[in-house]
Amino acid sequence: MNSNSPLRLLALVALAGALTTAAVAEPKAGGTVYSKRAGLQLYTAPNSQSAVAGTVGFAEALKIAELNPTGKWLNVTAPGGTGWVFAGFTAEKRPETEKTAGVGTVDASDSTTAAAARPLSPEAEQYAARHGKVDAGKDVDWVEAEARKVSPTIVTAYMKENKKGEFQE
Repeated sequence: MNSNSPLRLLALVALAGALTTAAVAEPKAGGTVYSKRAGLQLYTAPNSQSAVAGTVGFAEALKIAELNPTGKWLNVTAPGGTGWVFAGFTAEKRPETEKTAGVGTVDASDSTTAAAARPLSPEAEQYAARHGKVDAGKDVDWVEAEARKVSPTIVTAYMKENKKGEFQE
């Protein structure tokens, strides 16, 4: 068989995919995951409609006691308490807070669109002017105004209705 044949290449791609899939570990009881959110809520039951049992900070270690039958919710113990978290809000490796030169540590979950976009440095303003993007501030204002129209209640209702995020079954 030719070493560059499409069939051989397909087989190699399939093997690489299988090895990659096998390398991705699923959370298991007794393991540890890390919070991907600041103020991640711990619930008394494996759903976001149950009472809040506590909260944990960004990148905190969470010891897994058990998983619900679907594996989408983890019962964890952390410094902030014990309770259930949606697995999508956790990571197998401790997330790092990005460091920005001259600004210190920045946690995106503690920021807003306006804080992230303004003030622009003189270099950024010059770049925007050179590329005809001088109305970027107006664009940010428009996005913020539109975002304010969507309340957390609307987002939650959408997530429930479409079984997204923590509302997956």
